[in-house]
Amino acid sequence: MGAGELFMNKKFLIILIIIVFIVVFSVLRWQKLVIITDKKEYQSGENLKLNIKNNLGETICFSSCYPYFLEKKDTTWQIYEYVVCPELNLVEKCMKFGETKGFELSLNGAKNGLHRISVPVCVGCREGNLFLEDKRFYSNIFEIK
Repeated sequence: MGAGELFMNKKFLIILIIIVFIVVFSVLRWQKLVIITDKKEYQSGENLKLNIKNNLGETICFSSCYPYFLEKKDTTWQIYEYVVCPELNLVEKCMKFGETKGFELSLNGAKNGLHRISVPVCVGCREGNLFLEDKRFYSNIFEIK
């Protein structure tokens, strides 16, 4: 093998590695739950609109009691206290891969500061079954003034 062939093989190998890296990174980047708020700033008491897109490659479902949590950033992320769920925490509102759903929630009683929405999901579960969290995903960060 001559120097020219060796150089071409190394060049081919480097290009192949770069292509594989790009493909793997793209696939991993898209395999998640995308959660985006309609704005970056809100007033306390305003309604927040949330879009969720399921890019996980599987069906996911939400809790009937706690489909999302509002979290505030202090030194760490702190979940706002919810009332105790008066019924069984069941699986509700499932999303198939590729689906997008919109939700709206009131920010009544929300404190000023940086926040995010925390969304617990179960993967591959069925509506009506007991909800058991498999994964948790987070929205973009937004501010309440």
